[in-house]
Order: sequence, then C-alpha cells, then structure tokens
Amino acid sequence: MIEQNFPYPSEVYRYFSEFAQIPHGSGSTDGIRQWALDTAKRLNLPAYAAEAGNVIIRKPAFPGYETHPRVIFQGHLDMVCAQLPSCKKDMTKEGIDLVWDGDFLRADGTTLGGDDGIAIAYAFAILENNSIPHPPLTVILTRDEETGMDGAAGLSPASLEGSYLLNLDSEDEGIFTVGCAGGKRLDLCYPVTAAASRGTKLTLSISGLIGGHSGSEIHKPLLNANVTMVRLLSAAEVPFQLAALAGGVRDNVIPTECEASLLLSSGVADAFCDAVNGALSEIRAAYPNETGLTVHIDIAENTEAQALSADATVALVSALAKLPNGVQKMNDTLHMPETSLNLGIFRLEADGMHADALLRSGINREKEALAEHLRALAEAAGGSAAEASDYPAWEYVPGTNLEAAAVRVFTEQYGKPPVIQTIHAGVECGILAAKAEGLQCLSVGPDLFDIHTPRERLSISSAARVWDFTLKLLAAL
Repeated sequence: MIEQNFPYPSEVYRYFSEFAQIPHGSGSTDGIRQWALDTAKRLNLPAYAAEAGNVIIRKPAFPGYETHPRVIFQGHLDMVCAQLPSCKKDMTKEGIDLVWDGDFLRADGTTLGGDDGIAIAYAFAILENNSIPHPPLTVILTRDEETGMDGAAGLSPASLEGSYLLNLDSEDEGIFTVGCAGGKRLDLCYPVTAAASRGTKLTLSISGLIGGHSGSEIHKPLLNANVTMVRLLSAAEVPFQLAALAGGVRDNVIPTECEASLLLSSGVADAFCDAVNGALSEIRAAYPNETGLTVHIDIAENTEAQALSADATVALVSALAKLPNGVQKMNDTLHMPETSLNLGIFRLEADGMHADALLRSGINREKEALAEHLRALAEAAGGSAAEASDYPAWEYVPGTNLEAAAVRVFTEQYGKPPVIQTIHAGVECGILAAKAEGLQCLSVGPDLFDIHTPRERLSISSAARVWDFTLKLLAAL
C-alpha cells in the first residue's frame, strides 16, 4: 500500500504497517528491536540496544527548545499474540495482516498489536519529522512488557535522565492515567504421577468465551475458561482419571478456551455427561452475556492413555477448585478493583499440574497477602509456588507540571478537561518512576478495544486526535 492511501497521520500508519510484518510477540522481540535500531540509524539518530533488550533513541531539541526539560517518550516492543481457532497463521514466524475497516484498524484473525504498536508508530513518526517542536527527546521502547515488564525492570536508572515521561500505553482517549496497580506472577505447581491406563476416553473442550484483559476487564461478568473447566469437572458424579488439562495463553489474558481429557470406566460416560450438562446450565444462567460459550464432548471407547489415578484426580481437581479468581477487593472510593487475580494458564505436564496466576493490587501489602494465601493453598495440597515479575504499584502524585500542562493542552483542544484516573492494570510507569526520583509520569493513548483478543481494534479517528494532542503537548513542555 502506498503512503498516500494511509489515513491521517499517514506517517504513523506507514511505520505501523512496516513493523506489523515482523513477528513481535512477548519473548520474541529480536526482530522488531533490530528494525527499530536500523530505522533510527536511517534517520541519523543515535540509538542502542540497552540492558535487558530495550531500545534507547535520542533526538536533539527543536531549535529554541534546547534548554527545556528532557522528555522521555515511552512504549513497549512486544504484543500479545492471540488468534481465532480458524486462523492458521504461525505468529512466531509471520507478521499480522492489517484490515482497514471503516474507522477501525484491526488484524485478520489475530490480535492487532495496537497495544503497544501505536506508541512505536507515534515515536518514529515524531523522530523522522524535523518540523515538530519538542524539547530534548529520549525514546525508550522496552522488552516484554506483557509478560512481566522485564524490560522496564532491567532498565538502568541512567537511561531515565529527564524530567517528564510520557507513556503511550493507555487505551482510552481522554483519560489520563496517573497511577496503577502493582503485580506479581505465581506459578503454582502440584506434583502428579501418571501411569498407563485404559478406558473410555472423554475429551471435554470449552471455547467461545469473551475473554479480555485481566486488569482492565477483570471486574466484568466474564467467564474464565480454566475456572469453568474445574467447575464442570467438579460436578462429575462418577470417578474419572485425568489425562490432560490445558487452558489459556497468557496469565494477563482472561482465558477463553480450555480442554481436558480423561478416562472413564465403561458404561458411565452418559452419567458424566449428564452431570456436566447440569452444571453447564447453571453457568449459562449465571453468565447470560457469554452467548458464545460452547462445550464440546468427544468420546472414544477402549483407549489407552497416561493418566492420574482416580483418587489423585479428585485431590487435584479439589485443589484447583479452592483457588480464588477475579476481584478479591474493590476500592469503594475509586469504584474500581483494589486487588484481583487471574488464573490465566492451566497446563498438566510431566513435572506437575501448573496454574499460572497474575496478581494485581493498588496496595503492595495486599498483593503480598494474596500471594501468601495462594502459596498456602498450594502447599496444603502438596504443591509449591514460584514467584516472578514482581513490580510495584505506581502511586499518584497530584499537581505535577506534566499533568498541569497536559490538562491545559487537552482542554484547549477538546473543549473539556480529561478524566484523571488510576487503573487496575499494570503500567511500566510504576517501575520506571521508582528508578528515577522526581520523574513525572503520565500515560495516555487512543481508543483501543478488546486488546489481547483477536477482536482488538484501533479507532483511526481517535488515533488522529491523540496524535495532534501529543504534538501540542510536546510543544508546550
């Protein structure tokens, strides 16, 4: 597609289309990192791959802005890779296929990566244009934000030299994010022993759930496929042996699919199915919005498989059923979740049954208390809990110069003030602000819908307005 066919701002979408062809899921950002470095070199700007796989690019101030405080423009390189079951693309090797659909940019059958591709595209469109007024500028593109903010955690404080940090990783136009929850990941592991067994093999699969972001949408009436599977298995009134269990793709995504395989004694499959269908009816009644919920059962007689014993299966399903999920405490003042967790991934492997959970809280001590509760539940069932990616909450500091300038510019452009909020989702500002005392941070962005799902889409008109706002803000700092 030639440049003049792109909507305004065309340079933003030109860059987005370039890197959309490069696979850049979390954990696989080498390609887009090299693209960013090569592009900066082509623009004759100093750039380097910093510690932890981050990219740092610097641009001198626009004439007349040399003495203004340095601005850090920040986003992340990785995207969440999710796709429809009908999409056969290998997202580890292939880029995404963009679809221009009225006011929306989306991808064909996959996530778009607007989270946080829009920050990358904005950044390079600003870097290449020498007519945009701005203070001394540092662009920081971090690695693997979606799977634990590893890039931000490994960033050197020296890279954060500057007064203001503008993070482009929010998904609601007109909302200024000024604080966020902290997070912690836990891998709960329950030891299991499987042995060769024979019986009627029943494969139970759940699909078609709405899903969504485990921070911004955890409070909605959404089914978690892993939790739903445990509820169906718990309803069984006949003994069975668990052979396989797998659900979810990311611990920060509310899972939409889960599948279990199990062995039954001959002649009891109908009783098992009746119990499952009874529980399913109750679930459908409790979640009328989950209209896509589909449960499929395949039955194969006289099949051999590696499976847990019936007693071990009962113990494991009982342990999984005791795990909390969803909002654990609301903040009544802010009318938002205070503390939550998402059971994002279930996987039965040779070394044990793994349940990966992402914990969030705006209060660090509550996050730690929830982690201890999960650890105690796992250990009581003979399991263990391994921690990863612990990051602090970003606490709101009202009245900063950055916020004041942004509110003034926004109000002049839109004719109304922005909404100032803290969010339950994680934002890298929390980690970065903790590394640089006095760094003033603000997170903004255009309207993105259904992020982390194949329904993800970016509003083109919103992206244009936020682009204009960003340029005006840079000129005002």
